[in-house]
Amino acid sequence: MPQGFEAARVAAARLLSPRIRNITIAAESLAGFAFEPGADVAIRLPGGDGIADERHYSVWKSTAEGRVDLCVTLHGLGPGSRWAARCAVGDMVEISPSRALPIALDRSVEAHLFLGDETSIASAEALTRALPPETSVLACFEVASMDHRWPDPELARPEKVRWVTRAGRPGSALLSWLAGQSLSSTNSTTYVTGEAWLCAMVHAHLVRGRGFPTGAVRTRPYWKTKFRSP
Repeated sequence: MPQGFEAARVAAARLLSPRIRNITIAAESLAGFAFEPGADVAIRLPGGDGIADERHYSVWKSTAEGRVDLCVTLHGLGPGSRWAARCAVGDMVEISPSRALPIALDRSVEAHLFLGDETSIASAEALTRALPPETSVLACFEVASMDHRWPDPELARPEKVRWVTRAGRPGSALLSWLAGQSLSSTNSTTYVTGEAWLCAMVHAHLVRGRGFPTGAVRTRPYWKTKFRSP
């Protein structure tokens, strides 16, 4: 495993959807390195004042040749989003695999439920692709707008993915969707990622509200917003 940050370059960049950009990073140090499903990487971006910005992104796909596919939300509110919108093939960055797995796949169960927002999709897709075809999968993502929705051809199991538009506080729309679903925690694991409040509310709904065992609901906040009531 590479130690610390290593030199890397942008090998490809394209719009996956109007608000999501897929960026391929190539690094010689990652050749032969196998990423676990659900892994992420730290990217050190060059700063205009000479101070680098560090951002973490889920690994959507990777190859043995040292290429890593990331998918970045274009919201224009931070260095990572601005970099993703402007970067071009050949641009240099630094990359480091995370030492801890943010969220791990539970291979002991027969059913998997993925819940989150636009920042959750890449990780959920990586986990889904690692599952046997016969495994039961369902996913629902709360997105700021349908411009953040991934096109069906890019999804491992598009027929199993649901989309809801964020309304009010993060997680509210997802909770409304969950309230209408008949879900079982038997031989099942739920993965909840994304905005911190969304993760907390969904976890409480499933564990306290519906009696899911705590160990059957795995959460990992990726970011936090300052929500103001209208």
